[in-house]
Amino acid sequence: MYPIKLGYNKAKERIFDLSKNNHHAESLITSVFTAEKTLRRTLRQLIVSAGFKSKIADKIMKCHSGLFKIIDAWEIFDPQHRKLSAIISPDDIQTIKNAAQKRNKLVHGEKVYKLSECRDDTIKVLEALDRVKHILDKEYGY
Repeated sequence: MYPIKLGYNKAKERIFDLSKNNHHAESLITSVFTAEKTLRRTLRQLIVSAGFKSKIADKIMKCHSGLFKIIDAWEIFDPQHRKLSAIISPDDIQTIKNAAQKRNKLVHGEKVYKLSECRDDTIKVLEALDRVKHILDKEYGY
């Protein structure tokens, strides 16, 4: 993957570079990783903002690893106890969930997808992720 300290724009640049070099399956995997990491970091910050120390937030996050658990836990730590689907478009969440399922099947060797399908899914994830990041920045300020 890529180092955490690269930042969102640099991560996207690397994903585009993978696609430019016809590494579409890898770009799909990395785009889903980036989406999950964005949601994970925001949830962790919500936990800290709720008054938990960083060490405790890290322990809580261990119980909420993986995209689906992060989405399920969102309403617990949102200041207004909203589900993630009340903040982010359900279509964007579904796009990321579908891509995550494909990523999991790719990583575990359960299925191989056409590179063109991986390319198209990467584009959809990155478009959704841009909207998600914008909403999270606007809603929470981080």
